[in-house]
Amino acid sequence: MVKRILIVRSFRGIFAIGYAFLGIVIFFISIGYFTTLLKTVGVNPIISYLLAVELALFSLLFSPVNIVIKEINREALVPEMDVIYVFGIPFYLPRVAQRITKTLVAVNVGGAIIPTLLSITLMYLAFKGAVLFLLLVDLIFLIVICKLFSKVIPGVGVVMNPFIAPLFSVLISYMIFYKASYLIPVSAYISSVLGSLIGADLLNLKKIIESNPQIISIGGMGTFDGIFMSGLFAVMLAEILLLM
Repeated sequence: MVKRILIVRSFRGIFAIGYAFLGIVIFFISIGYFTTLLKTVGVNPIISYLLAVELALFSLLFSPVNIVIKEINREALVPEMDVIYVFGIPFYLPRVAQRITKTLVAVNVGGAIIPTLLSITLMYLAFKGAVLFLLLVDLIFLIVICKLFSKVIPGVGVVMNPFIAPLFSVLISYMIFYKASYLIPVSAYISSVLGSLIGADLLNLKKIIESNPQIISIGGMGTFDGIFMSGLFAVMLAEILLLM
């Protein structure tokens, strides 16, 4: 039976202190940007702030939590070592054996589930009709861009420059929604989060599985993942652009 919930903490000891400090800083920064997004789509200011606090807090607390959604068993060639003793002297002989390897595919709560739920909520509240079509065009562009700029490194996972998704999401959102500028930060957040999730993580999932890792975490492995951070960077850049 597969263990359904995995808690993976990437930092221990003295590094955990630095991680906790960084988490607190991001917590307060994200409250402000989440509040802005919710107020923009018409949520009451007080409710927006309370929801923003909850979103930021849950993203922080659940960043190490991964929910297993699938177990993949595959035959793979695994290097092994035989030991032969000759007159008491050990000789090591390498060989290749065929074994069943297990890969757990999981979804990170703080890095994937929460940003995705927030994106879907914002999309439902602010985008309807023709505006929704324009948002989907924005999202398709980001999916393609994230796919092109991401790559899979065995033992590491999906790697992409953290500023690719935020930068392109803001630029494309500005070109599409320049006549309704209040939608630019919202569109940038949605396209950056979902574009990274689909283009970088999901579309590269097959390549990651082929490298036979023990665990695949969609959305992160206990740190503030690129999907979570790309959404915040996108809102930040969009707000700076609107002030210029």
